[in-house]
Amino acid sequence: MKYKYEIIYPKNEITKETPVALTLHGMGSSYLDLRPLIPVFGREVIELHLQGDLGYGGGYTYFIPEFTKKTEQEIIGTVVKDIHDEVVSILETEKLEKNPLFSLGFSQGAILNIGLGIFYPNWLDTVVILSGRLPEFYVEEAKKNLVDKKVKTNFFISQGKKDPLFAPTVGQRIAKFLGEYSDNVAYHEYSSGHTVDRQAPRDIYDWIMAQV
Repeated sequence: MKYKYEIIYPKNEITKETPVALTLHGMGSSYLDLRPLIPVFGREVIELHLQGDLGYGGGYTYFIPEFTKKTEQEIIGTVVKDIHDEVVSILETEKLEKNPLFSLGFSQGAILNIGLGIFYPNWLDTVVILSGRLPEFYVEEAKKNLVDKKVKTNFFISQGKKDPLFAPTVGQRIAKFLGEYSDNVAYHEYSSGHTVDRQAPRDIYDWIMAQV
């Protein structure tokens, strides 16, 4: 396996309807970072926390955003494929490939989540995108391969109004873009910066519960 991961099963018996909840952390963090957000899914889930394979700032990252020698497509696109392939392998090993699959990502993890939703349409049932951005090659991929198609994936996007990395216009563009391909896209802005706003978990929970 390329990525270190942690899988946590609920105490109660699981069925084919028990969702797998994948988390993808931000730069300089670890697979422990997003554990506290698992309750937003509003039910028992099988937790799958995937950790970046590169050391960064006392933690880990999935890729280094240096695009001078290689393009974003070469760097980020490769990671999107690697994560997809590894998660597929984990799910097959655990005999969970038929279970619903949710994914929640923050910052770099949010960027990768968008890619997973676009390059592997309908693979993910529900995607939570917290403080991400939209690489241009995602847009080009969608134009080529998602023309006139509606994906069944549900997307929740949040952005901080004071985010020094990704301005609210970035989140608005993500929402508009995904809205071209999915009928269920929710967008929320918060008064915070590049972080998970304290109100976001409640909003995510309410949005997910409205779909049950």
